[in-house]
Amino acid sequence: MYKKILIALDLEGVNNVCGVAYSGLGHGSAEWDAARRQAADEVNCAARALFDAGAQRVAVWDNHGSGKNIIPDQLDPRIELIEVDTAQPRMYFAADGAFDCICFFGYHAMEGTLGGVLAHTMNSSMIQHYKLNGKHIGEVDMDAYIAASHRIPAVFFAGGDITCAQAKRVLPHLVTVVTKQELSRNEAVYKDNTLLFNEIKREITAAINTEMPLIPCSFPATLEKSFKRTEDAAKYLLQLREMGIEAEHPADDILGRDAHTVTATVHNISQFICCI
Repeated sequence: MYKKILIALDLEGVNNVCGVAYSGLGHGSAEWDAARRQAADEVNCAARALFDAGAQRVAVWDNHGSGKNIIPDQLDPRIELIEVDTAQPRMYFAADGAFDCICFFGYHAMEGTLGGVLAHTMNSSMIQHYKLNGKHIGEVDMDAYIAASHRIPAVFFAGGDITCAQAKRVLPHLVTVVTKQELSRNEAVYKDNTLLFNEIKREITAAINTEMPLIPCSFPATLEKSFKRTEDAAKYLLQLREMGIEAEHPADDILGRDAHTVTATVHNISQFICCI
């Protein structure tokens, strides 16, 4: 049984929210308050089941935007809300055996996903896509790889139906719970919360009692990042080169080189984190 559980929390994939056209779920947006309250309810439901099953530590990493979404007073007092130092590498707090497994709540489909509610990858205003060794990746893939570098397997995922399917491409063993049926960027069919909470309790308990495989990223790897504006791509390319990471605009038969896109060769997880 996994006894030290990290809950990675985003907002777009929780139940009962799908945003409004041309807007995301940033602080103060139309559905942000509803989203963070629903997120707290889903996390509390999971935490109660985890503690009942014998968990020793349940911690929440609030990583939507710049964090500070969850209201601490709305969380079960047994839950640890991680205070993140944004100057440190992503998920630095998970090193040295801090956690046995990671569970994902509220993550969303990757940018460009047809039907994905509030679909984006890392930065909705800047990024077109990420690819790892030629295949599209999203935020759950990135964070699962980083967790695996700390010897932490991904075991559970709660989110929209399309997003659950995307998560299982790289992590086929994941125990998943569908929070809502995704129809378009701002349209979904929601699940009754009572049914959802019962399902979360049942499935997350099963997940922490099942030994899951560790699926790390293999290196060297090629990471491709495509921007909506060429100026951002050029700035990113220079940043990578200044860090000593091999990077270039990829060749293109028509354009010569694709000025929107940068490909980098990464040799370890530290470079991977720098590149995302």
